[in-house]
Amino acid sequence: MISYDGTIDVALINMPFASFRQPSFALGLLKSSIKDKFKVKVFDFNVYFAEKIGADLYDKIATWHIVDLLGDRLFAQDLYGDQIPPFEEYVDKVLNGNLEEHEAPYDKKLVDYAFYNELLEVQKMTNQFLEECSRIIIQANPKIVAFTNMFHQQTSSLALAKRLKKVLSRVLVAFGGANCKGPMGVELITHHAFIDCLCLGEGDSSFKKLVNTFIDDQAIETLSNIPGMIFRKDVEGDNVNPFILCSQTLEMDLNLVPTPDYDDFAQLCDERKFMHNEKPRVFFEMSRGCYWGQKKRCIFCGQSSETLIFRKKNHERIVTELRKIVNKYPAFALSASDESVDERTLEALIEALSTLERKPEIVYLQVRPDIDVKMLEKLAACGLKRLEVGIESLSSNVLSIIGKGVNGLQNITFLKNCREAGVKPIWNFLWGFPKEPESSYENMANLIPLLTHLHPPNYAGPFRLDRFSPCFENPYEHGIRAIKPYPSYRFVYPFNEEVIDNFASFFTFKFQTPQNVKDYTCHLQENIFFWKEIYPKSALYYRQDLVIDRRSGIDEWHIRLDPLTMAVCKASSEPVTLQGIAQRLKEVEIVKSEEEIRQSIGYLIKYGILLKEKEMYLSLVTEERGDAMTCDD
Repeated sequence: MISYDGTIDVALINMPFASFRQPSFALGLLKSSIKDKFKVKVFDFNVYFAEKIGADLYDKIATWHIVDLLGDRLFAQDLYGDQIPPFEEYVDKVLNGNLEEHEAPYDKKLVDYAFYNELLEVQKMTNQFLEECSRIIIQANPKIVAFTNMFHQQTSSLALAKRLKKVLSRVLVAFGGANCKGPMGVELITHHAFIDCLCLGEGDSSFKKLVNTFIDDQAIETLSNIPGMIFRKDVEGDNVNPFILCSQTLEMDLNLVPTPDYDDFAQLCDERKFMHNEKPRVFFEMSRGCYWGQKKRCIFCGQSSETLIFRKKNHERIVTELRKIVNKYPAFALSASDESVDERTLEALIEALSTLERKPEIVYLQVRPDIDVKMLEKLAACGLKRLEVGIESLSSNVLSIIGKGVNGLQNITFLKNCREAGVKPIWNFLWGFPKEPESSYENMANLIPLLTHLHPPNYAGPFRLDRFSPCFENPYEHGIRAIKPYPSYRFVYPFNEEVIDNFASFFTFKFQTPQNVKDYTCHLQENIFFWKEIYPKSALYYRQDLVIDRRSGIDEWHIRLDPLTMAVCKASSEPVTLQGIAQRLKEVEIVKSEEEIRQSIGYLIKYGILLKEKEMYLSLVTEERGDAMTCDD
């Protein structure tokens, strides 16, 4: 049962189905910015709901295919009642894919009888849960209630806000987060009368100003002119430009942003016994925006263009803040909030980690695949076990089309380096991009049996069309048309087509020139299945003058290499030209003609040990013994 005693000025609320293993980074920042002047508490009601329905079921719902909006649909019934279609119809058409747009990705399970009954039970529990949450907030009697509104938690937040406003009519209800950006935020406040104000972008400074202004006079009607904030009276006219308001909220000097406060979450983890069996983590921040996206946006990137501006904390601030967070929350793993980090930022991270007596586990850090191998080794030496990386494809042609700024060999090199360093790469294999060459997918399908000793993708399937992405904003230029919100939105929100168009984050589309994606990716999908199945048993590594090949997952081949061929193989540990191989051989006092080197290269390619792309060569053999390097801790 939820309990809390005491009154506060500001209640910051984190609702289901946000991950219960981590606090809200945004709310941690907001609390830190105002706690010296006001009494403020973060209510992680998502943790309570996970305890209520069980961690496994909560995870299953929270990680369900995001475009199906499952988490939001479970709370939508309480919020909208009979205004939305029946739950049974939603399960049949959306979750089980009987609408063409929601056909299940090849690795998505359908809803069986047992899971269906579990979902019905969860939906029944939402009313009592919301009543409990409402009772606690009403008892605390805050002047301001602010909700973080990310994916999977919009309807639960709206349902609680609606209840609170009925009882606490003078409380200021504020929303902010990814679901509030641009026109989505305008529609959200327009069609939910219990929301008083909403932040359309980064809320660090604007929320602090809002709290100071409102608590001074507590008059909702007089609030106005806070950069990045939109108020109810603002939407009554037609002069709101959400994109201008969003750009007004950017924090350009991150050194002025406070260190987040996670004390409420830490206390909750200590109090709730079920959390003792989990592995909670807290966020740290080094930068915002994307240093690559600032130069060239990936065509599917859903981060709005104004928030792509790369900003970072200075070296000293990163080091001191990370040490502070680790020392204050010693029982927690760490998760980086950064979209992408550059080399200098990583150097600051490595310095901070290397000086800590206790090396914290970092469960999330996002990098580009062209990260320097020495940097990767340093991160691994500091205790890093896994990395999130934007690989997306192993075809240089496809990577060029989507604007990744790397080629196929670089991506494969990264996977190989991760295996050698003992770091688990978390990555997606995407397809279905407009104008992609079909031949690239047959080539990648044929390549996969050679890569089974490298970590397979976590997700593989069509790319998702997100609001704010270049494909969404310039569809004609990128070869797509007929953009529409996923049908799932109609089963969650009772609004007309125009409103849903502005409300949605995820969209379906058609190609201007037809592409039969299912057909030309079929062989690739089959081989990815094989890859995932075979990976735990697969290996390709050196043993004296042998290469041990267990990539089939069944047989073990011992490939004996003559001294020159072994030297050529090791000289190709990273992408290199023929001339580069010859130079590396000279450095170890092996002088051979190009013809002799070509013969060794041909032998290595024949056995699938060496890849060739244009004039570049890459050995697939790892230096460490493969059976000790599965990286799946």
